[in-house]
Amino acid sequence: MKKILLFILLFSITIFSNNVTAADYNDKIIAIVNDKVILKSEIQNAIDYLSPEEITKEYSTLNENEVIDKVLEKLIERNLLLQAASRFGIKISDIALENKISELARLRKMSVNDLRNAIISNGQDYTRYIEELREKMTIETLFVTQFYSRANVTEEEVENFIEREKINQFGNMDYDLLEFVIIDENKELKLNVLDQIYKDIKNIGFNETKNKFATINISVNNLGVVNQSKLPDLFIKALDNKLDDEYTDIITSSKGYHILKVVNTVNKSSTLINEYKVRHILLSPDIMTSDEEIRSKLISIRNEIKDLDDFILSAKKYSDDKISGFKGGDLGYQRTNKLVSEFASVMEKIPLKKISDPFQTKFGWHILYVENVRTVDDTKTIVRNNIANAIRIDKATRERDDWMAKLKDQAYIEIKEF
Repeated sequence: MKKILLFILLFSITIFSNNVTAADYNDKIIAIVNDKVILKSEIQNAIDYLSPEEITKEYSTLNENEVIDKVLEKLIERNLLLQAASRFGIKISDIALENKISELARLRKMSVNDLRNAIISNGQDYTRYIEELREKMTIETLFVTQFYSRANVTEEEVENFIEREKINQFGNMDYDLLEFVIIDENKELKLNVLDQIYKDIKNIGFNETKNKFATINISVNNLGVVNQSKLPDLFIKALDNKLDDEYTDIITSSKGYHILKVVNTVNKSSTLINEYKVRHILLSPDIMTSDEEIRSKLISIRNEIKDLDDFILSAKKYSDDKISGFKGGDLGYQRTNKLVSEFASVMEKIPLKKISDPFQTKFGWHILYVENVRTVDDTKTIVRNNIANAIRIDKATRERDDWMAKLKDQAYIEIKEF
């Protein structure tokens, strides 16, 4: 790192010697990319603003010419991507840019003004920082719209990834288990007998079933509390989504056949999510009716409702959400992160089996009724979604890289003497 920092310092001194600023010295064109140019000062600025992380990761082993070549190559690629984004009509609005700046400030626990002062005190030009941020957002939007959103990931790909990388998708589970084992190494037991044993287990339990089939070599074992890491893969797969007091399907092994009963489960790394069984009635706005009139109508509807059956009938009669209205306003089980914030907020706060006051979202005016709340362990879903996202990013990146190579081949690129 010392070598590269020394080079950057010497490079800066060469350009800015005799107290001459970047704006004053005789700038020159270093590269032409289609109808755009890259100036010597742009390369210098790009080097000046390399972060310590970038220097360590990408530049610390390069000599002076290699550093310049690498920075120039990145500037050429950036120009090509920005030109492509322009052709696709991608443009970052001022509002989107302001929101991004606010987000960056919030992540650093600063105000926007504090962020601006921090950037300036770090020796950066704030206007240039904002413009580079806009360009970065433009390129990210190009990636998402043209590559990421078009990359399809199948369940089979997720399963293959999990199996290949031996990823635990169930969380850190402890199982309290009972095991029913039918010793049958040669698999001589007839299928209809095996089916009957399984039916009896569900009806009368392990011990009674063992006694009933006394002529068959059967053992019942109390495995106790076992962490999933200690269980064979066959057992882990069979236990997927099994709740307390449930039985697994029949598990076939070299030893014979196994059925597990889940006495208790504890997920030490669980991600618990609340889901709300919710119904609503929606009245959409129109130019002939004011918000206050819609709100008053909803209050009148709410006051007529005495119980759930009344809510269902009112939703069918009045709701402008015809899909849920046909089902009595039923939206099924919903999570707050899947809904607009105003709806989610009311849904979380309203007591069970009570009707909310009218409230407004971008869809119109609502009243809602929460029938039930359940807590589910979302660990497996989160793990699988993260895997699918990683596969999608990898696919999109490879697609983008291939496209970028073709873009370079088709572009007019001329590099001049530095």
